[in-house]
Amino acid sequence: MESYEKLKIENIDLILKQTWIAVQKMYSEMASEYDSTAVQALTLLKIDPKEGTRSTNLGPKMAIEPTSLTRIIKLLEDNGYIYKEKTTVDKREVIIKLTEKGQNYRNISKDIVVNFNKSVMEKIPVEKLEIFKEVMAEIMKISQELNKKIK
Repeated sequence: MESYEKLKIENIDLILKQTWIAVQKMYSEMASEYDSTAVQALTLLKIDPKEGTRSTNLGPKMAIEPTSLTRIIKLLEDNGYIYKEKTTVDKREVIIKLTEKGQNYRNISKDIVVNFNKSVMEKIPVEKLEIFKEVMAEIMKISQELNKKIK
């Protein structure tokens, strides 16, 4: 295997960051057309459209801190996208459900995500995408292992 010096490769983390920023910017600009944000759209996508989703399950699904999630949920509720329903088993537990407006916006968000993925798949061969997934899984594994060493 060639040495790191011979490869003259850019920093992997920089490539990841630049790519994610570009994708995030695209989603943010699309969401702004609907007077919303990409994070709000993502939140709606993570809510089960039929059954709703427990508020305690949303944070882990989105990798968002509880204080940030609380702020997002309040904003979505204030704007009429969601409502909260207490469970019958534990009155402290809350299910987040979509309003009709929230369901409509969720559908728009889903279409945007699906169209982005279709665009990527149309332009990049399946073989390259499979390699990309494998590489990203390895990078995720390496970062998780290094994170465990830090703690």
